[in-house]
Amino acid sequence: MAQKTERFDEVASFLTATAREMQGSEPNEEYKEKLEEYAGKMLSAAEDRTGVDCYLSVINILQGVMILDVEHAVCLIAADSERAVRDLIRNVPNDITFDFYFEDRYQSVAGEYICREDIPERPCRMHGMRRANPAGTTARQKSERVINSKKDDIVAEFKKLTTLKARIDNDRVVMEGFLMVNRALKDHLPVEKVVYSDALGEEQRRAIADACIEAGIAYYRVSAGILAAMTSTNPTPDVLCTVRAVVRSQDQLIFSRKRNFFLILDGIANPDNLGMVLRTADASGVDAVILLSPSTHHFNKNAIRGARGAVGRVPIYFCSDDMAMMETLRAHNFRIWGTSARFSASNFYDMRFDEANIAVIVGNESNGVRKEILDLCTDYVKIPMVEGQSSLNIAVAAALVLYEYDREFYKN
Repeated sequence: MAQKTERFDEVASFLTATAREMQGSEPNEEYKEKLEEYAGKMLSAAEDRTGVDCYLSVINILQGVMILDVEHAVCLIAADSERAVRDLIRNVPNDITFDFYFEDRYQSVAGEYICREDIPERPCRMHGMRRANPAGTTARQKSERVINSKKDDIVAEFKKLTTLKARIDNDRVVMEGFLMVNRALKDHLPVEKVVYSDALGEEQRRAIADACIEAGIAYYRVSAGILAAMTSTNPTPDVLCTVRAVVRSQDQLIFSRKRNFFLILDGIANPDNLGMVLRTADASGVDAVILLSPSTHHFNKNAIRGARGAVGRVPIYFCSDDMAMMETLRAHNFRIWGTSARFSASNFYDMRFDEANIAVIVGNESNGVRKEILDLCTDYVKIPMVEGQSSLNIAVAAALVLYEYDREFYKN
């Protein structure tokens, strides 16, 4: 037991060190082969160990490495951020039991994807498997099931999730339309069920069915009328899927030991705007998005649609105690930039990004960031505008600041 744990610690230390060496450069196949060979030897006494696969998480820079040995059921993750862990663990195949090795602080994140099997004598951090449906059987559905009645349990399940409360209470969101569903499948999000109507084109149906068969996800065909009963969206989309997604609270926030760049949203009211901001945050590589309590919930169906898959990829936290959240950031030595036209503020081109921990706060579309939140910021910034305009769309403002951070980060 101790030997296996020591091997994990040694391999994880090696992976983390080499990942840091690669910062600023593009990881290549030679680098991956080096990691695979080293990890293979460390995880087994056999010098000719084969069948070890290496996955890299590159989010602007290399942030994590996963070594996956299917033959010996070992999965090792060494990562510098929660986002990298999510990025990597989505590549673990479904319906195969693994011993998972990772840092203890990632237990809750891994638990969102892995169905744990409690075996106390194992030295691994978690023992279990990814499953398309944790509550069901591991038997894979090899062909579509046709639903002919609106009273079917699957129809009732999707219909229930049309309310925000049900999505939050059941840790499930619904993604709608071929673009969103196909992306969720390609991104290996924890999709549980897919339902499409006869209106979906044959080529698209085949693509969806093939992806479901490969991942062991149940998929169903219904009439357009039955699908309309499963969603409140109008016009009715041709395909829907349910995705497991847990609302994470502020006390679960995971800090990287290296660097943290968070986007904080204070009172964003329009769900379409929220979706666009989340999409931009995902694209820019932000480490996490924090929604202060007056904000629209990210499980709002319009926010999910506008986010284009960001809900499920980028870590998102919803606050219940905004002041406590701000104090937590200050306790972790964050430089907190409040965007405001009311305070004496610097031009956002002059923002200093040389601190390890940085958070940027963008406020409500009409009123901006609340004064009590601004009072807890360390710095203030404004986006310059010509006379006649006093504000920008919140998604545009967030995009400007996020990509200014990226520009300065790459420059340095």
